[in-house]
Amino acid sequence: MASQDNWIHPSVTTRTTILIAGADQHIRLDVTNALTASAAVFAAFGAIRLVITDPAAVRALVGSLRNLHDKGLTLTLPEKFVLGPERLIEDEHLVTVNWGRTPMCRTVPGGAYHPRYRRHVHWIDVEAAALTFRFFDRAGHKAFVAELARAAAVARATLLPAEEKAQLIGMNS
Repeated sequence: MASQDNWIHPSVTTRTTILIAGADQHIRLDVTNALTASAAVFAAFGAIRLVITDPAAVRALVGSLRNLHDKGLTLTLPEKFVLGPERLIEDEHLVTVNWGRTPMCRTVPGGAYHPRYRRHVHWIDVEAAALTFRFFDRAGHKAFVAELARAAAVARATLLPAEEKAQLIGMNS
């Protein structure tokens, strides 16, 4: 017999790829219950919403994305992607990922011939839990990492570290 909690919060694993190109990257940040055990930062960009409950998780993600540049992997990307990847339409399909622990990240360079534009297109995928961040140009990478670093700063200022949160939850139970 399945527990009641499984019906309330079903376990679903899916993969979503986020296409990132161009310097126009903006992440909307909202905070709820700052500096409490139930604090969360909501980072929304396009149809993707990250629910950040551990500041270490978003810091690790920013570090993984910055490593692309540090390792020279972004050198295969153009400075600006002139073909304009097909974007996710805002609010078409909302995907929410709860980021309560540090995701394992894997970098996968890719590329393919694009028959419509008659040229080879390069990209870099960063697979982080259920999300794959696909970067098409250096400008998009730089702008997106800067926005995510801003989210990390907000998380650091408003979320309790995991140890303090565990102590507060233990005292309340």
